[in-house]
Amino acid sequence: MAREDIIGKIRTGGPAGLAMIYEEHRDEFLHWIRKEYGCSEDDSKDIYQVTILAFYDNVRSGKLQHLVSSIKTYLFGIGKNIVRDTMRKSTRHIAIDQERWLNENLVDEPGDTLPEHLLASAKSALERLGEPCRKLVEMFYYERKSMEEIVTALNYKNAEVAKNQKCKCMKRLRRLCEEEMKRTSITINHEY
Repeated sequence: MAREDIIGKIRTGGPAGLAMIYEEHRDEFLHWIRKEYGCSEDDSKDIYQVTILAFYDNVRSGKLQHLVSSIKTYLFGIGKNIVRDTMRKSTRHIAIDQERWLNENLVDEPGDTLPEHLLASAKSALERLGEPCRKLVEMFYYERKSMEEIVTALNYKNAEVAKNQKCKCMKRLRRLCEEEMKRTSITINHEY
């Protein structure tokens, strides 16, 4: 059954489509969430239940009209957001694992990883970014802090100033990434 047909059935109240999605992705999701985030079996099941309910609510409310990705990718994205939100609420000050953060924010499919040289280039660029840009980027993208929390932590005048600064920092980070990738490419070519 096509994903649009399944979404249509769920929207009209048919439980069969939702049950099919639930069963089809359950085992892979549970395995992935335990492996990627170290969740217990019970927590993994709870997260999957909340993920399915969020998917159902999005379809029924009309928030999800048309999928541009696979249902699996959509579910895993919801799950990743739920885990991050839960982690953020339970641990306010966690050490940042840059490699994991870069992999999570620079790849599209769960389970995919960046090639080692790209990951090294991105890590190097993030380290070269400097303060307060690096802290702002990490707080917003990794720690999922709100602009108001960032304003308070980094002493910005208001949320608009923090947003503008974030845009400037991301532009600089992209430029540094490009420089690192060019430098790495030149180094790799000279080794042959």
